[in-house]
Amino acid sequence: MVLKSKIFKGFLAVSTLFLGTILSQANAEIPQADLATAIEKYLATDKGRDSIGQAAQAYFKNLQEQGKKDQELKEQAQLEDQFKNPVNIDIGTSPVKGPADAKVTIIEFSDFECPFCIRGKSTMEEVLKAYPTDVKVVFKNLPLPFHKNAVPAAKAALAAGKQGKFWEMHDKLFDNQKNLTQAFFEKTAGELGLNVDKFKTDMNDPEIDKQIEADKKLAEANGIQGTPGFFVNGVAVKGAYPFEHFQGIIDRWLGKTKAG
Repeated sequence: MVLKSKIFKGFLAVSTLFLGTILSQANAEIPQADLATAIEKYLATDKGRDSIGQAAQAYFKNLQEQGKKDQELKEQAQLEDQFKNPVNIDIGTSPVKGPADAKVTIIEFSDFECPFCIRGKSTMEEVLKAYPTDVKVVFKNLPLPFHKNAVPAAKAALAAGKQGKFWEMHDKLFDNQKNLTQAFFEKTAGELGLNVDKFKTDMNDPEIDKQIEADKKLAEANGIQGTPGFFVNGVAVKGAYPFEHFQGIIDRWLGKTKAG
């Protein structure tokens, strides 16, 4: 109903433009009884049709731009609120990359079968390269139910982590999303120099199942329903946003301002 109301008001504005055009060309007031006929005749001309097309196009463009501005203002207000009330998430025993004393901690919820999560992976690599001493990334699993290979892949990564090769397996899994099979996991474990028998045993360790379930519940409790999802010192970033988005949040936590 709100949208219909806006559209109706918009066409009223368009009609006003037409009336203004007609009246500006007249030397006297147009009687109300003749107004509809005058508009009808005007719109029957090429100039009239062009006018309504241009006016309608301009209106909807302005409406779209205003909607975008409203959304940006809403997101900015939410961001400001999060800086005042950041979410506190327990790292637990999750894999970590970066210095232990980093000023900024990014909690990443991801799915090895999710194509958008590859973008998240690349962005986190860019972040760690740009902030080698100030940022660390914590990886938590959020395998989505419609990705049949996501849970086995998460188990493979955590099993590799038991032999000190989580991030190496992590990279291999993302680089081979179309081939997340048990045979691939075992082959990769061998290529990474792992004890494959121990790796296979660890993949079936109930503790790994518990860790994955705990990550999923943590994501749900903090409003992360899709992947990838991040918390930058407790400020939520829901989606595969580019490096610049993270940069703005990180720099604010570090007390920096953008040059220029």
